[in-house]
Amino acid sequence: MNIDLNKLNVNGEIIINEELKIDEKLYKTTSIKDLRPVKVNGKIFYNISDEIELDIDVEGVMILEDSITLDPIDYPYSFHINEIVSSENEEIKEYYQNSKNTLDIMPILWQNIVLEVPISITKEKDAHLSGEGWELNNEDEDKIDPRLAELSKLLDEGKE
Repeated sequence: MNIDLNKLNVNGEIIINEELKIDEKLYKTTSIKDLRPVKVNGKIFYNISDEIELDIDVEGVMILEDSITLDPIDYPYSFHINEIVSSENEEIKEYYQNSKNTLDIMPILWQNIVLEVPISITKEKDAHLSGEGWELNNEDEDKIDPRLAELSKLLDEGKE
């Protein structure tokens, strides 16, 4: 999303109230399975130091895989971006094209969306799963492995 910064000189600020679709190529290499349109609200303006400042609220829903069952999960997110674009900021400088006087905010939005992706997510509460030859147990359970039952008896006798 390229912002024409020539409008800043006339109005003093640019109000953004958009719903953006993120290109699928961006999130196919991540753990995000799908990304619903992102709502972007805020403004871009010159601050006291004559630097371009972004003051934007972002919210949306990403579809992730459940860490246990691999089922799709809707994961809502929202965050605030308060970023200053200046000639000293090397990361932001590449999105600001001084010759055209435009600013592409999509890479800034994408970087912040990626930061919202959790390491793991599950909708299962107190999952007790099992399969052939394995079982996932809750740590709070006092279940003794049958192979160690005899050892447990000896230990209990030794305490008396």
